[in-house]
Amino acid sequence: MPWWEDYFGELYLRLSQATLTPDRTARELAGVITMLKLRPGARILDIGCGQGRHAVPLARAGFRVRGMDRSSYLLQEAQRAARAQEVDLHLVRGDMRSLPWGPVFDGCISLFTGFGYFEEEDENEQALAEMARVLRPGGMLILDVSNRDYYLLRSWPYTWRRQGQAVILEENSFDPETSRFTTKFTWLEGSQAETLTHSVRHYTAPELKGMLRRAGLVPAATYGGFDASPFDLDSKRLIMVARKVEGAKALKQ
Repeated sequence: MPWWEDYFGELYLRLSQATLTPDRTARELAGVITMLKLRPGARILDIGCGQGRHAVPLARAGFRVRGMDRSSYLLQEAQRAARAQEVDLHLVRGDMRSLPWGPVFDGCISLFTGFGYFEEEDENEQALAEMARVLRPGGMLILDVSNRDYYLLRSWPYTWRRQGQAVILEENSFDPETSRFTTKFTWLEGSQAETLTHSVRHYTAPELKGMLRRAGLVPAATYGGFDASPFDLDSKRLIMVARKVEGAKALKQ
């Protein structure tokens, strides 16, 4: 079974709650709205919407949002958040390699390293091609992933951190042949131990630009953060903004 089929559950939310703070989410949302250059009422697709961390406030801001994720557990959490905020949010359980829409969206977002899951590179290319396909001509895509070079230069084989009464061990490895980072998380609390393993293909900026062009998208900007900071080796994030051009199927690199 692929790691992502059972990764995104209750333990995932516990592991991520220390880093996915309300302030971080607010900064990311402000950046998304600025980078997409869309007004309320525009149609936005959130690929890998998870627990609705971005989809719910975007809907509350007046955008027509569709959220898609593979995790039934996280979709239930997203629906619960939408009801609590009294917003209309349409959620679908699905696979990013085959999206159930036509070219109707003004914007598409894939945030928090929700791209690069598949071991076969043509499947990651297919996922990106699907994001491009469901955009209307002129529609914008935001792809937010980890900066491979930053983590390659700074990653440690293992780290420890405390979270409340728990201790969390992260064991990291990098495969230079596949450019995949794999992290095994172990949650230790009292006499209990729970583990999850996360494995994602990390990309360089030139690699992503080539993939965007092959999907029929024109790279428009590259940032190192949602504050539109320049992208460089010290950037933890690699944020690509691209536009779908009229009638495009694939562009030369």
